[in-house]
Amino acid sequence: MKYRSLTISNEQKLVLLLSSPFCSDCRQEEIQKIIQDKRQIDLNEVCRLALECEVAGFVYRNVKLLALDLKEIKDKLEPVYQEAALNNMEALKETLVVLKSLSVHDIPVIPLKGVYASDKIFRDFGVYPSSDIDLLVPLNLLEKIKRILEFECGYTPVEEFSQEDLLDSHYHLIFKRRMTLEVHWNLVKRYFSIPEEFWWKSALPVEWEGERIMDLTIENNILYQIFRLFDHCFYPLRFFVLLSALIEKNFDQINWGGLIRTADGFGMKKLVLATLNILNDLLGTSLPDVVSRQRTRGYPLLRRLIFSGIFSGVSRKHLKMMVYTVILIETKTVVRIFLGRLFPSIGELRLRYNLPASSSSVYLYYILNPILLIFNSEDRRKNA
Repeated sequence: MKYRSLTISNEQKLVLLLSSPFCSDCRQEEIQKIIQDKRQIDLNEVCRLALECEVAGFVYRNVKLLALDLKEIKDKLEPVYQEAALNNMEALKETLVVLKSLSVHDIPVIPLKGVYASDKIFRDFGVYPSSDIDLLVPLNLLEKIKRILEFECGYTPVEEFSQEDLLDSHYHLIFKRRMTLEVHWNLVKRYFSIPEEFWWKSALPVEWEGERIMDLTIENNILYQIFRLFDHCFYPLRFFVLLSALIEKNFDQINWGGLIRTADGFGMKKLVLATLNILNDLLGTSLPDVVSRQRTRGYPLLRRLIFSGIFSGVSRKHLKMMVYTVILIETKTVVRIFLGRLFPSIGELRLRYNLPASSSSVYLYYILNPILLIFNSEDRRKNA
């Protein structure tokens, strides 16, 4: 981990060190050096940061497995770990019900992150909390899938936004039953243009919990996780930990050259290289020379902004995203993106400002949108 020229407290360092996705990768000497005098550490602050960063499960597990003398942390975070485990087991049951229903109709499905990552990557339901179920499905089967979810699985579509607006400017539909289900037809939006069929061309058939499903290639999963970090303004730390685990567990199988070429073809090369280097600085994730030797222009500023957001949360998100866009998006597409943000489609505008489809005020928002983007101090746009 590299904290050059950054002000990082011992509590923050400890959270980063104890957020290692696999206990065997924990840097025990560095951890012991920090905790050798517990009177110099605010353990309540460590717990608060772990919760804020959504890595409490990892911190608890690693403290326990390393047999660290940090009873206060174990006592405070054990209930969080147990709750995550129970929620994930419930999510697993619900996911399998949906997969079985779609399988009967020969609909291919790719489970994403959440409980799938907890089971397949971490082999521990308590470390990676998931608030919903995410599935990637073929766009041309979306109407059929909606009918199955509603009439066979008992899900209700969330009609806060019109389907037309979501199809125009978003990349998933939302359904609710006992849990929230997000049905994706693409894994990127707005900033990059990747055909929906791209994710399926190299998808691999696998078996999971007795169900035949499809899985993303490691390289495509890395692209997805990096976009997800970018789209969420590089927050929370939990997202970084999942990406780190994906890389560490599959390092020798990753086609790094192919990953970079694919990213370059979709205008994501700068984003991919910068995010992976941030990941190395933040969590010590292994990287090949072909990645670590390349640094994006503006990387020191990028690194400082991301590190500050990890522990303080994301404020003025739209302004930060402007900075990230300038640094990380290919120059030839930045103008197109900013014009799209200033003068979006009506569908995207309704999503951005949480407007119902029948609202005539959308035209007023269209006129005021450039001013709101620049001067609005609060990130009120639900789907920014």
